[in-house]
Amino acid sequence: MLDRIKGTLVEKSAGRVVVDVGGLGLSLMTPLPTFARLPQPPAEVTLLTRLIIREESWDIFGFLTKMERETFDILISVSKVGPKLAMTVISAIEPEELALVLVNQDLARLSSIKGIGLKTAERLLVELKDKALKLSGLSEAPGESLSAKKEEMTQAMINLGYTRAEAIKALKPAIDKLGPDADISLIIPEALKSMSR
Repeated sequence: MLDRIKGTLVEKSAGRVVVDVGGLGLSLMTPLPTFARLPQPPAEVTLLTRLIIREESWDIFGFLTKMERETFDILISVSKVGPKLAMTVISAIEPEELALVLVNQDLARLSSIKGIGLKTAERLLVELKDKALKLSGLSEAPGESLSAKKEEMTQAMINLGYTRAEAIKALKPAIDKLGPDADISLIIPEALKSMSR
């Protein structure tokens, strides 16, 4: 099992990077969120990995966060969803938003992702509904039903004129900073501060 690699990032192009590990150049496919956060080469990096072995190829997929890799694992568990399609989904939608899409059975949002047809979107909704909370990134935290609390905060920000994607993106660092048990009245102002930066 290839769990992670640490080395020098020597090449970076959309969807693909090359990392030099002890003189061996490893080519990894990366989702867009990982690609966007990686430094310009040359730079020391550590990437979480998944090695997919097929008859015709050995492909390494690299991720900066456990949540991205876990989302990848969950997506490829769905029948007829391969690694490249999973990377397409991760590149187009944050794990937290994907969780809400699954909980709300939002077929229109899922099928709007380029490369995801209606039948594939329906299959994802059916097969992954029970795994939605795992994708939220908040399911491991203690306290009240965090998915319900987060949805309430998301709706509050939507009511203020932000899109769902903007709300989710702003809420995550605010919750990480203040903690999941913090009062909504503290988390939302913190999220709004990050939106104005």
